[in-house]
Amino acid sequence: MSTAPQPCADGIEYLQWVPGKRHFRCEKLSATMSSDDCSGRYTRAIAGDERASACRFCPIGAVHAGKVDPLQTTSASAKIKITGHPDQGTRCTRCGRSDLRLIHVSGDICVSCWNRQREWKLGRNARGKAPKTYVPLRARRVGIIVNGEPGYRLVTETQNDTEALARCIREVPDGLAFHDEQPGIATWNEQAQRFEYRDRIDSGSVILELKHDGLIHYVSVKANSLRPGEVVAVPCMPTVWMNVHAAATWLALDEDRNGATITREWRPQAIVCSACRVAQIQARAIAGRVDCRCPACEAKSLFA
Repeated sequence: MSTAPQPCADGIEYLQWVPGKRHFRCEKLSATMSSDDCSGRYTRAIAGDERASACRFCPIGAVHAGKVDPLQTTSASAKIKITGHPDQGTRCTRCGRSDLRLIHVSGDICVSCWNRQREWKLGRNARGKAPKTYVPLRARRVGIIVNGEPGYRLVTETQNDTEALARCIREVPDGLAFHDEQPGIATWNEQAQRFEYRDRIDSGSVILELKHDGLIHYVSVKANSLRPGEVVAVPCMPTVWMNVHAAATWLALDEDRNGATITREWRPQAIVCSACRVAQIQARAIAGRVDCRCPACEAKSLFA
């Protein structure tokens, strides 16, 4: 029985391991699977199964599921489901309010947020005292896909994850989508007493983090070839995405909500809609419950 890769018309190389079965190497999942398993995962993914979400837009899964062009099906591609713009330019990217004038260099935060930021940077408020409750600004990483290429964007001076997502949408208005992939495997380094990224394929290689022109690039190098001053990348939380129903349940249980307040007004949250991956889920509290919606694909968790 041959185990050599066999070329196929659709460009996929198969391994003949089991009679009547075709196996291939899935680089996205770092696994070898049968075409039937691939087809099943793709079918479940486009039906909304969160556990198979990594396969949602996979062209190989579309081939195995009999949908050679996934853009022709109503559930395989978010592009044909988008009916609205994922962002409202009148909203403050930090607090989510839409009833205040926006200022700042790029016009993305409201007067109130800008005043609090200015006091924090000066080290004193209007009374001459140091701000005690202000959440310090820091840079955050966001997983983005621009023109079909996955990457990572560095968003500086943000107060919460909600703002980081909103800034990406505001600054890259065309062709932007989000992903939740990690650049490597989080591994505990006993000697350094910290978690670090390791290469998915080669456990002897570590991941370096390089920042350039607003983007973060991850490079795999051998652990024993690190140069002085080079530091292995530390794991970050991936960009969070859920469907509107899961988000409504999660937000109802989460008291912190990463700085995003839930009021009777619709406000963006630190969660990307998994149905379209291009917009922040918006939430509001009404009648003792949390409702969610997506402004881009119009998915709703509202109950009658």
